[in-house]
Amino acid sequence: MNDIRVVPLYRADEHPVLLTGAKAQALARLHRAGFRVPDGVCVTSAWFQEVMSRTGIGDTVEQNLRDLSAVPTGTGRALELIRRAVIQSPWPADLVEEASAAAQSLLDQGPVMVRSSVPVEDGAGQSYAGVFHSEGPLHTVPEVLSSLARCWAALYSARCYSYSRGRLPQEYAAFLQTWVQPQAHGVLFTKDLFTSDGGPVTDFAWGSATDSTSGEGPTNRLLLSDEAALPDGLPDALPDGLREELLSLAKRSEELFGLPLDVEWVWNEGLLHTLQARPITHGRTPAKVTGGWWPDSDVSGLYDVDLGNCRARFEGALQKHIWLRRQCAAVGVETYREAYIVYGEQDVRRLADDLAGYLRTEFVQINWGGRGTGTVAKLADLADHLLRGRERNALSDPAFSAAHIGEIVPAEASGFSALLGDGTVIVEAFPAGLPGIKEGGLVPSVFTIAPGGPIVRVNIAEFSRRCHIEPGEGWWWRPEDTAPYTFDRADGEVLDIARITRDLCGALGEARLEWYTADGRAMIRDVSLEGRGLEARTADVGRVISTGIAAGTVLALPDLSELDEAARALEVSVVGFGMDNPAVLSDDRITAAIDAIRQKNGVIVVAEYPSAGLIPLVDLASGFVFERGNLLCHTAIVLRERGVPAIVAPGAGKWLRDGMKVELSPAGLAVLDPEDRTC
Repeated sequence: MNDIRVVPLYRADEHPVLLTGAKAQALARLHRAGFRVPDGVCVTSAWFQEVMSRTGIGDTVEQNLRDLSAVPTGTGRALELIRRAVIQSPWPADLVEEASAAAQSLLDQGPVMVRSSVPVEDGAGQSYAGVFHSEGPLHTVPEVLSSLARCWAALYSARCYSYSRGRLPQEYAAFLQTWVQPQAHGVLFTKDLFTSDGGPVTDFAWGSATDSTSGEGPTNRLLLSDEAALPDGLPDALPDGLREELLSLAKRSEELFGLPLDVEWVWNEGLLHTLQARPITHGRTPAKVTGGWWPDSDVSGLYDVDLGNCRARFEGALQKHIWLRRQCAAVGVETYREAYIVYGEQDVRRLADDLAGYLRTEFVQINWGGRGTGTVAKLADLADHLLRGRERNALSDPAFSAAHIGEIVPAEASGFSALLGDGTVIVEAFPAGLPGIKEGGLVPSVFTIAPGGPIVRVNIAEFSRRCHIEPGEGWWWRPEDTAPYTFDRADGEVLDIARITRDLCGALGEARLEWYTADGRAMIRDVSLEGRGLEARTADVGRVISTGIAAGTVLALPDLSELDEAARALEVSVVGFGMDNPAVLSDDRITAAIDAIRQKNGVIVVAEYPSAGLIPLVDLASGFVFERGNLLCHTAIVLRERGVPAIVAPGAGKWLRDGMKVELSPAGLAVLDPEDRTC
């Protein structure tokens, strides 16, 4: 065993912090001082660095991290590709043997936890609390190795990227530790978090420690110096002897480290075990702001108030939108305006007046950070809505709230566009606001524009619904049935979309644009960077979604309603859909479809349209056949990036049956059974 790649946990502080991490070093110091710390083994940053250098993981990490700060729209996809490489790439046999031997030595004593010990973790300036990943209890060596990969991959999560403000840690370390089954557990603060003078205080609960450390389970907060707060005989009372043990732990550990600490503990069979000790990093009241918003700004310098639970969503979106507007401004492309504000009650009227001079539309959408918190209101009523909506998104300092405000353009058409390999622009157009546009549930009007050539109307679709803007909660477009109508667009509008597409793709590379038009003028709504360019095709537009040939057994999914619902609830999209996403893999609607695919060898999924709910199945299926669909919806992007063949074959669902052997290709669909039928 290499003496710096895998080292005993109790000797972690004999090595540099960059090798074993502050978390492991703190536990080593606590053990040496006589505290009860479960046994463990450090898998150091040297071990992980060697895995990277001797496999393709290092190249994948370097390649995908290189341009993240410059192109935030590619962040989710780049991070997911890194996580996949970490989880799926084989590790060198000798390094696997080292980690396996370390795991087995602990498994001989009982179940094992895998816990992060990243060198930047548990610092006095930033704790990274809850940002990295730990797993367990684990019972076999393969389980430990798989968990080690997942915990390492979590370094490259959107959560970590947001917390570190785009500066991901360069080193990763972890340790394997004997699991102690908690009868009670909690977090001990040697000083009160808010006053920095009272204490010690503990958050305390019975049973599993996972729910409390993740914030998902209820806890009781108890001031240990106040005996009146610790009644005997009640369900939330501390076990006998635990109060004295915690008071001693608080006093002695603070003396050992010389500063206030946040200590994680478990209680089992009358014994107190210490799992972690780190400096308290937020022992002061958050700095006050007087309200602020941006048209174009540096994300990291915007606010002093902690954005709390909405931080990742709020800052991630802000970073992307600032970048997008800079890119659009550089090539003279217009987009809608929006603002992100952090405000107190005293700021509302001034901010509303300021924004009335910046935003241009009659209606605006207001979101208070979390999903499902949006409302649509008149711009003239913005101040009243900000006042009423403050309770929807209180931040760490209850005096402040955060909101995202965006213009709502009364668009006539919306859709997607992209630049093909031969310089042709393809435009897919829909009546603005119709549900199912992004999910591929609607067939668009399709136009192609070759360089210097005329507009070719590949397909002019017919619709029987239109939408209008209506103030209120949630989504602002309200559909209404109409007499059937064809949806053509004027040449000037189509050419304007083509110009914008060429300009932005020329600046950004392979990209898919989301646009809308009002008064015959095109504007950009969003941009998705694709990992693979679109091949030149004219006759195949509307038929081939992803090129390639695949053969397999038909699995028909005639009803996509539940998968559609799951996709909306989980926000399944071009990124964040991978098989390493626990939220996706825990959804019964998606796991039922996954199980159906896994029961067969080589599956061709047949569905009515390319629903976003099918995205989690892309890596499992050999190919896809849709009865209708379009080239630029989210599912189509993922299919092309993953290299999974997919075609549109109208009416295929009526004659393709489960269990049939078929082959699909750009030429069409062929049945491999004795009856030779093609589509």
